[in-house]
Amino acid sequence: MMLRMKDFPIEARWQIATRALSRMIIAVGKQVQIQDQTPIPNAFYALANEISRIASDHSMPREDAGEIIQTLGVISVMLFGPEFETPYIEGFSEEAIIRLTRCPLYSEEFQELAAPETIRAACCAYLVTTIEALNPEFGLSVPFSRCAGDEFCEMVIERKKG
Repeated sequence: MMLRMKDFPIEARWQIATRALSRMIIAVGKQVQIQDQTPIPNAFYALANEISRIASDHSMPREDAGEIIQTLGVISVMLFGPEFETPYIEGFSEEAIIRLTRCPLYSEEFQELAAPETIRAACCAYLVTTIEALNPEFGLSVPFSRCAGDEFCEMVIERKKG
């Protein structure tokens, strides 16, 4: 019997794809030692450019912080699975905040592959490059992260100063 894509339920396909991408993000993230001292690997920029293309192709909004966080949330769930979905999103034109209490990158499976600091660096590199690709007028800060021992991750998108 020949194996075909339709033999796999849609949920299984999504889990396979998101697990593969998560492993790749963590593997590339190992190249990111200390955020401010090591350039972000080109693979993150390539992924961010593809995300920007997806957003453009589907007319996803990204003019202000509130729109960026919504677009980022939808695309991140598509790429990394439902664990990236969160009920806590607060978006305004100049600033938006998203909180995650669970994370597909910071799971027991991936903690075996890399230290929490590496997973945090990979996540931040993904977010920084993606937000820049979606709208270069905005930047990111991550005041709380599960990888750093906090109970949740908090990401703040805001318009760059200056």
